[in-house]
Amino acid sequence: MQNLASSSRSNNTAHFLPLPPLSLRTPPPPYRYPTIITTYSHQPDRCITHDDTSMAYYNQAPIGCDLNYGFESKVERDEDVDEHLDGLCEALMEAHEKHDQRGDGGEDGDGNEAAERKGGIITWRGMITRIMIAPYEPREPWEMTAIALDGSVYVELHDPPEIRQKRRKDQSSWAWQSYMGYAFESFSTTTSTEGNETKHGDGVHTPEGWGGGVNTNVQVSRATVVRSAIGDIPLCLGGEVDCVRAEVGTPHPGLNKCVELKTNKVIYNEKQDAIFHKKLLKHWAQSWLLGIPEIQVGFRDDAGILKSQRGFETEKIPRFIASLPDPPWSTTPPLHFLHAVLNLVTTHVLPTDPLVTNPHIRGNLGSEEILPPADVWRFSFVPRRGCELYRVGEVGVVDGRWGGVMKEDYVRWRMGRGR
Repeated sequence: MQNLASSSRSNNTAHFLPLPPLSLRTPPPPYRYPTIITTYSHQPDRCITHDDTSMAYYNQAPIGCDLNYGFESKVERDEDVDEHLDGLCEALMEAHEKHDQRGDGGEDGDGNEAAERKGGIITWRGMITRIMIAPYEPREPWEMTAIALDGSVYVELHDPPEIRQKRRKDQSSWAWQSYMGYAFESFSTTTSTEGNETKHGDGVHTPEGWGGGVNTNVQVSRATVVRSAIGDIPLCLGGEVDCVRAEVGTPHPGLNKCVELKTNKVIYNEKQDAIFHKKLLKHWAQSWLLGIPEIQVGFRDDAGILKSQRGFETEKIPRFIASLPDPPWSTTPPLHFLHAVLNLVTTHVLPTDPLVTNPHIRGNLGSEEILPPADVWRFSFVPRRGCELYRVGEVGVVDGRWGGVMKEDYVRWRMGRGR
């Protein structure tokens, strides 16, 4: 086992990137509309199946439903188990191997790459969302880890146990509000062609529209992996898709039929309206990045009763915000900042890829040979200031994870592939 090298933030050059002015109006680099690489599902035991078995189908929630229903019987994923980028990496491995078996040279039927484009970023949609909305984030800092491998930079949230513990403590105060979001999802979806009571098989009466008990092992893991780009920087993103508009039981209909589900308190005054308009930035970014065209927002009262629902077309949200007398945000600073941060990261981290610094390794690493260490970098966001990138140092395999991030077998598979 190889631990962190002696290098640290204090004795390595840091690169600082300031936030763009919120008044910036220069057109940002374009965002390329995403295309699906693959989909996968987490089962209740968290194992992965490379199919759409956990895909949910949209079915509008009945107005008046109680979003407190089922709270006592909810099943929550164990947040102490850090899955890192495992699902995304496994999905990419599966996508590559399927195309290799077909002998199509790593391209799909339209001549496009089977999986990620080299030279860019592989990460969760949530990481890119955090970077995008940073110019308008006044309070919450974050830090991410970046490691180069096989022509791409893998990025994940740096989430050590002490930070995770503090977050759980903070979240405990609004656990009920969080649950109501999952309950709205259950009332708005179905995953089976059978009736609800037959599907559950427990003989217990369920309220109208209830799609099944809340289980975040499954509900946060109906994943789609897409290929896109910001300017000239390729992106490979994995993210949860709440549901699709399609006939129950049919195959995945494509990104243009995907739906994002959100909840919000009923809006009674201008102040609450202004808060909601600010929240629409994150809603827009999450859906825009993954190519989800529709967001359905359920509005609940303080007692958790669904009072109304409103649909938003993702691409029209920025125009709606711009039409307000005092727009709280614009897409221009977020897109500029996203491109600038990812350009900074790829510029400095990609050259440290061990397959670049040690090209003889590719395809020649024995199954018993020790992996070369990962060159680990971090970039942190300081609210109201900007982003700093710095090198941590070399990290070998720690607890079965290369660089403390990726599973060793995945890294060996990457290093063993041809170009």
